[in-house]
Amino acid sequence: MLDIFKGKEEIALATNRLFEIGFYLINIGWGLMIMTIYATVNTHQELIEILSKKLGGFSMYLGVMLFLNLLLFFRGRRKSKMTKHTPLTKG
Repeated sequence: MLDIFKGKEEIALATNRLFEIGFYLINIGWGLMIMTIYATVNTHQELIEILSKKLGGFSMYLGVMLFLNLLLFFRGRRKSKMTKHTPLTKG
């Protein structure tokens, strides 16, 4: 984040904290939403199967969210480095 904001530590830390809070809120909300079980559960085996599918899907969702988050950070870093080396022209 410091690279993206060109060394402005206060702004970088505040933005990082906002991303972190947003990431947690989205993931907690999604996790709670998918835990609703609409099917009638008759046995312990059915309950374990349903929960394992939900937890597995949620784990894959977390992986995708983390990947997208990192992709956005690296993209911003690359763009900030590109603008750092471009010469400014008066005109």
